[in-house]
Amino acid sequence: MPQKMQDAFVGAVLLSAGLVWCVLVWRTIPPGTGGGDVGPRAFPLLLGALLSILSAVMIIKAFTGTPAVEADLPIDDAEPEDSSTGGSVGWLTVFLTFAHMIAYAFLMQKLGFLLSTVVVVASIMVTCAGERSPLRIVGMSVGVAVMCWLIFGKLLGVYLANGTWINLG
Repeated sequence: MPQKMQDAFVGAVLLSAGLVWCVLVWRTIPPGTGGGDVGPRAFPLLLGALLSILSAVMIIKAFTGTPAVEADLPIDDAEPEDSSTGGSVGWLTVFLTFAHMIAYAFLMQKLGFLLSTVVVVASIMVTCAGERSPLRIVGMSVGVAVMCWLIFGKLLGVYLANGTWINLG
């Protein structure tokens, strides 16, 4: 499949996922009770909107002629497509992204926000980013989880999930 068509297809799938995510967030997460604009649904809704916007940009770039994946890369630095896999490297990334989203939703209920964020960020760094430094993996995953917990849980007062298996509050 040509790169433009692949970008358009992946963009359409991600746009659909982003829009479905926004609808589900709007229907299932209650608005804040304090009368302010920031409530428990603000951050998940923002993530869905960002996914929708970025996937729409990907679709537009696919139809205007600039492949979104290779648009900012110099020709010398672009990795050649592995002919033995038939271009499955892009599909593997899409699959891993959805697998991480599903795992995060499952782990959020079982382990709570803090532990599930640490596990999923570490997994993304290893599987998607190819990071192998244990210090970076632990530092980034713990840092992201703690900073999000401080900002959203403590500073903004947004409800963050408590786990049913382990509850770190």
